[in-house]
Amino acid sequence: MTRTAVVIGGGIAGMCAAKVLVDHYEKVVLLERDTYPDGAGGRRGVPQSKMFHTLLERGRREIEDIFPGFHKLLDERKMPKVSFGFNCALMTPRGWGRNLPVPVTRSLFCTRAMLESTIRDLFLKDPGIELIEQAVVNNLLVEEISPREVVSGVTYKRRGDSEVHTLHAELVVDASGFSSKASLWLKEAGIIPPAEHELDPLLTYGGQLYKMKKGARFPKSWWWTHGAFIQRVPPLDNVAAHLIRQEADLWLLTLVAGDGHEIPKDEAGVREFLGRMRSPLIYDMLPYFEPLDEVSTYRLPKNRWKYYERWNESPVGFIAMAAATCVFNPNMGQGMSVAAGDAGILKKCLQTTSSPYELPGLFFKRQADFQKNAYQLACCNDLKFDTVVGPRTLGTRLFNWYNEQITAAGAADPWVARESGLINLLIEPISYSYRPWFIARLLFARLFLWWRAASADERVGPIPPGPAEIPTRVRSVVRNWVGVAFRFTRIRLGLAR
Repeated sequence: MTRTAVVIGGGIAGMCAAKVLVDHYEKVVLLERDTYPDGAGGRRGVPQSKMFHTLLERGRREIEDIFPGFHKLLDERKMPKVSFGFNCALMTPRGWGRNLPVPVTRSLFCTRAMLESTIRDLFLKDPGIELIEQAVVNNLLVEEISPREVVSGVTYKRRGDSEVHTLHAELVVDASGFSSKASLWLKEAGIIPPAEHELDPLLTYGGQLYKMKKGARFPKSWWWTHGAFIQRVPPLDNVAAHLIRQEADLWLLTLVAGDGHEIPKDEAGVREFLGRMRSPLIYDMLPYFEPLDEVSTYRLPKNRWKYYERWNESPVGFIAMAAATCVFNPNMGQGMSVAAGDAGILKKCLQTTSSPYELPGLFFKRQADFQKNAYQLACCNDLKFDTVVGPRTLGTRLFNWYNEQITAAGAADPWVARESGLINLLIEPISYSYRPWFIARLLFARLFLWWRAASADERVGPIPPGPAEIPTRVRSVVRNWVGVAFRFTRIRLGLAR
């Protein structure tokens, strides 16, 4: 009998999962409710596709491992090399970020459409995966085999067709995103779905593509040639904006409004919104550009954690992953990287067992250990804002206070900034910052290196400080360049931890 695996959802999580399953099942079928676009077009099933996206280093490594050649293909398609502090200005809640004399790129910045299409081009080359487009899943096939229920496949319809198709499988993977209907399917099968936690960040996003006007040139003093990023400031300043260079000479303007406020859609409203920011930088940049489309808005769904790792009703042969299990505020750019990370975890679990009886429990536990880091970072950051309604426990307050100390130390000590960045990039878990040697360096930076942080005037001035200068002393030049080159090489080779 042919062993079959079915993946529901053809986004980044679904494509990565299907590719991983090919090595362990004779037949892998991916059901996608839309039709894949030609080229780098956006999918209808991704309503936030026109918003700002970034693929963190953890996500890049995982996708590169699953689809070798992914990063090279992005480079061939002229993905922009955006580096905060070198060619992109970053204004954090504490003020302007540290400027760098050389670029250290740790995340990928391009449109969601380009990222997906690049993965899709590699995915469609695999003959071991059967793709069924315009397929809407109706329910799960569930059999009662004592002492547990067993998911034995799915039923689905093609859009515009009333015929119900049945697809039998030993494993069903729900990678259908935050709009997953798994809870409904499980209830219809008489299975109690997992418990959930919710937190509404009350955020609305807006995105609009721009292109530089013909003949327009930034002033020579503007070193931020690839854009600017202004973050929100808790507890009251709940607006943010980014203007970041994308592929094909496109620029993406993203507006973020908290408290449930709407994003303006007209040109005057956009300029008025930018004029209220604590820095006029993006407002001053906008006259150099012309819009290519209308402002697209997107109301963020609630942060939601589905406790699959605690699920007593877990049936045999069913797993859920990525946004089908965990949805959070994308403010920290974690969504796509978590999806890729979940697929990497599935790959490692399958190396241990592919048994439909053992795989779900093993996968849900390891997935939760990974996802809880991104979820905690997102929810705790949201709870810094007064308008977000939710329990601010002692643990949450202590976590946010400790993160503030790390940020302050990082402003003075590049080592702390670099090591804490591994957590935000999802390379290391949150527990990494609780290790004795990390705490010791943090205390040292706070007590003895405070004077190395940028002055208050530089940090909070309306315009970023001038570009970082390379030290003139030979010893400093050699040390800095060798250090940066060494770290950059390790990152590219996937050896940096």
